[in-house]
Amino acid sequence: MNPKVLIKEPGDIFLSKRKEEKNKLQFWFASTYIIMLAVIWFLLIYYVWILNINATKWYNIIKLERKQKELIIRQERLEVKIAELESLSNILSNEDLENMEKVENPDYLVIKEWVQYVYNN
Repeated sequence: MNPKVLIKEPGDIFLSKRKEEKNKLQFWFASTYIIMLAVIWFLLIYYVWILNINATKWYNIIKLERKQKELIIRQERLEVKIAELESLSNILSNEDLENMEKVENPDYLVIKEWVQYVYNN
């Protein structure tokens, strides 16, 4: 038998070990390349999505800060109005106060927790 002659059946595909390893390596490089491209695309889309979310949140924060400033100004105006209405000059100028009578001999009741009171008039 001649060692250089190879018997090959019609259905068999003959590949040497070296050629099989080379094909596996090429497949591994191709699949790695495809996987890396998919990961890069995924990270790119994720980055754009995160930028969009941050821009939306930033817009909402600015909007809420404006609203907060408006409410603080409104609160300060209301406090000034309350101070004006509670001022002594405003209370003394009230018409209902002019119709009141002065109290001549008022009785005061001081309540203490440990004392029991009986009020006789």
